[in-house]
Parts: sequence; C-alpha cells; structure tokens
Amino acid sequence: MVRSAFAIIGAATLVACAQGSTRATSVVAKIEAGAAPCSVTQLAGSAWATVYGDDQVVRIDPATNKVVARIAVDDQPCGIASGAGAIWLMNYGGRTVQRIDPGTNAVTATIPVGNEPYDVAYGFGSVWVTNYADGTVYRIDPATDKVAARIRTRGAPGGFAFTRSAVWVGDASGYSIVRINPKTNKVARRVRTGASPVWLAAKGYTVFAMNQLNRTVARVDERKNRRVALIRGLGNQPVDAGIVGGQLWVPNLKSNTVTRIDIRRNRVLETVRVGMGPFVVPDDPSELWVASFTGTDIWRIRPG
Repeated sequence: MVRSAFAIIGAATLVACAQGSTRATSVVAKIEAGAAPCSVTQLAGSAWATVYGDDQVVRIDPATNKVVARIAVDDQPCGIASGAGAIWLMNYGGRTVQRIDPGTNAVTATIPVGNEPYDVAYGFGSVWVTNYADGTVYRIDPATDKVAARIRTRGAPGGFAFTRSAVWVGDASGYSIVRINPKTNKVARRVRTGASPVWLAAKGYTVFAMNQLNRTVARVDERKNRRVALIRGLGNQPVDAGIVGGQLWVPNLKSNTVTRIDIRRNRVLETVRVGMGPFVVPDDPSELWVASFTGTDIWRIRPG
C-alpha cells in the first residue's frame, strides 16, 4: 500500500473546518506504535497495526489503548486485513504476504507475491494483493496459503475495494479503476474516474475512488459501470479512505487531515486535524483508527 506515501487520548476535541454542521469529533486516544505505523485492522477483540519502519505488527488492547504484543514480520509491512480467522499483511520490501494467528500472536505462513506489493484485502473468501511494479493482482486461498490466481491489470495497481459482485482495483498510473470478476478472475471493465485513482473504498453498489492529482473523490455506480458524481474539496494527496459510521472519511497524507464526506449528498462535511502523514482509514462501524505514517502514533477518533 505505498509508493506515493513512501515518497514523500484522554478525550480531546478536534478543530473542524467550517464545512459542515457536525457535532464535535473527539480523540479517544493517541497510541504510540513505533516508526511509521501504516494501517490498522480489527480481529479477536484487538486492533492490529503494521509498523513499517520497525518491521512489526503491534496488537493493541482497545480497553486500555496499550500495545500488548509486538510481532516481527518481513521488511516494510503496510497493508493489513482480517479474514478467515487470521490477520493478513503485505510487506512492501519483503515481497510477501504473511498470515498471523491471533491465538498465538505468531506468523504461521509467508507467501511470496509480486514486485512491490501495495495493498492487501480480504473478500469473496480470498486474500487479494496488488503488485504495483508488476501490474498484477494475486488471489490467495486461505485454506492452502497458496496463490490461486494471477490477474494482469496493467498500469500500477493500488488499493482494493469490494462491492456486491466485484473486486475493484485502483491505478496510480492512469485515469481509470479496474473491475475484476471474482468468479472468473478476469478484468471485466475499466471505469474512468480522474487523475491517479490509487485508493478506493466501497459501500453496497458504490465505489469511491480518491483521485490524488486533482484532489477529488469519484463516485462510481457498479450497476452502471460509470462515474456518477465528483466530490471536490479534499486536502493534499487524498489516500486510503474508509466507511465509518455510514460516511466516507478520507485521509489527506500531505495535509495532516481527514475529510468527512456525506455520501448521501456527495459533499464534504468537515475536515479534522490528525497526526503526521495520515495514510489509511479502515472501515469500521463507529470509530476511526488513523496511523501517522510520517510519525509514530495511531489516533483513535470518535466521530461527532
């Protein structure tokens, strides 16, 4: 999950820009994780975060907001996901996907993938990883820990999103996102969204593509296979957004902010200050876990 980013709480109230009339958004905790925390996922009553600069995954107890375990992994871990009862992470420098057993806090499988793995996600019963430098997506079977399919997308594949019937992949090098049919493991369509749509999020039949070069979010309807709205007003270098509390939250890597978008009206509600280099907002029913990729901490935030 990476190149554009690599190049480059006792409750406290965040200051929001005057773009909407939401209630105060509050910081629940700031959790020291290590050098360049990247992304967070939830499993087994814990939050799990990759720490890119320390080659670790940390396990956080949400009841205490403390790191309770540190797990050594391959070189430069970033993307992380949960599925099939396990934690899955990709290692940008190690060119691997690794599996962690939450019962033992141990790596139980290391799977070689392509060159510069960029994002990892779990959907349609499989683990998926993009290989940025190879223009490919690999599908991994969690029953065997083996690569089951290799799909050529071309371009520079970035982030994933899953809708009801498709796997969607961003592309840092172009203007379109890629739709993959999970039944056939083939590219089914390309949908034009905007300049450098690296990172994606999804809800229901809708895909949101963060267009990094023009600081917009494109809304794509998978039933129509086309862009149906363009949302403006993002910060500098919008990256890997998530759906939290039914709204889209977009981290702006170079602005040190997260933008909140009302997806019913396709408009920005507010922008809140966070830590240094926010990179990923994972999907979550109620909270934001935002790692400071150019810092050392993870911000746990409760929307107003």
